[in-house]
Amino acid sequence: MDYLRTIGASGESAAFDVPAEVHRAFREQTGMTFSRWRYAARMRIARDLLVGGAKPSAIARRVGYGHLPTFSAAFSRFHGVSPREYQERQTGSASA
Repeated sequence: MDYLRTIGASGESAAFDVPAEVHRAFREQTGMTFSRWRYAARMRIARDLLVGGAKPSAIARRVGYGHLPTFSAAFSRFHGVSPREYQERQTGSASA
């Protein structure tokens, strides 16, 4: 939970630099690598922020991406649609 609170903060990756045995234990307990879990957490936070009406550029910074195109590509890979398209679909379904 502490990690999720600091996603996007400068220097956050150094704060979570942990030994290999912790990474192995994390994988054994969750079934995924810490990197994969972090990516999924960032994309879920981004999704929730989009539903809340935040701008994709602000969300990109909030979840730790320095450039909107990089965030957009990562979001599209994870969710199958661009951030803008996801937001438009959610806004359209909420008003329908």
